[in-house]
Amino acid sequence: MTFLVLIFAEVMPKTYAIKNANTMALAVGRPVAVLVSFLSPVTHAVEILVRGLFRLFGVDIRASDDAEHEPEQELRGAIELHTGDEETGLERVMLRSVLDLADVEVGEIMVHRSSVHALNADLPAVDLIAAVLDSPYTRIPLWQGEPDNIVGVLHSKALFRAVNAVGDDPSGLDVKAIAAEPWFIPETTPLLDQLEAFRERREHFAMVVDEYGSLQGIVTLEDIIEEIVGEIDDEHDLSVPGVEPQGDGSYLVDGTVTIRDLNREYEWGLPDEEAATIAGLVLHEARRIPEVGQSFLLFDFRFDIVARHRHKITRVRITPPNPDAVTD
Repeated sequence: MTFLVLIFAEVMPKTYAIKNANTMALAVGRPVAVLVSFLSPVTHAVEILVRGLFRLFGVDIRASDDAEHEPEQELRGAIELHTGDEETGLERVMLRSVLDLADVEVGEIMVHRSSVHALNADLPAVDLIAAVLDSPYTRIPLWQGEPDNIVGVLHSKALFRAVNAVGDDPSGLDVKAIAAEPWFIPETTPLLDQLEAFRERREHFAMVVDEYGSLQGIVTLEDIIEEIVGEIDDEHDLSVPGVEPQGDGSYLVDGTVTIRDLNREYEWGLPDEEAATIAGLVLHEARRIPEVGQSFLLFDFRFDIVARHRHKITRVRITPPNPDAVTD
């Protein structure tokens, strides 16, 4: 009897329902709704009785914070069900990234200040115009006195409109007056909140500062969108080498490459809670500045220090746990 119940009352109905989900849902939806309405007073009374008994023993069974995240966990579980499906690989990665927006901070995806292209606002107008023409970027920060003192964000369109208005002699143009006020945000801002702030303010560019007000980098709307859909390159983007797959299954990685980019691209599981870049991860785990040629086994990955400039790790060879199983 147990065998018959297992086959005909458990496995077969579930298998049929999985393969014909829409048909079964339409067939049982109305009877289940009627049954729920009929039994709801009984279940309500039982819940009240149980809560009262727990209260007598001093046990608090109020909804915890975990209950608020149950719908999100259900979505993540549904996404993971299709992990082995190669046809849905891109969609799966994008859906994961959307759910992660609230858990990722701006500081993890920003362009670090060492890589920010900024111009000195005290330069002659002619030099600034030439620099904007040579730059691949539409919005360029302006600094004055020292590079960390950002006084404005120059938009190329606004600059060229002003140049067109003054005519043939732009030397007297006040470029600083054309620049927009810089928008400063803390590096701990979640990406979901920052995305909503970009939409509300109708801006695409923000300066990132730490708790002491020091400039840390910049973040753009494109950076957040790229967290969802992956890298977006146009004809003006600079080609910067970052990751070079090797024939032996390892990868030559620049120290500035972010851990999130590697995890998203190759579906690795490197932690990014304590560090945003590969160089930062090695420094955090090694607890010292490693020498060229040193190797570390971290999280089942092998890290070989290939190049270093002063105290900065510039190049790392990463070998996954199973190089033959990792593909581009």
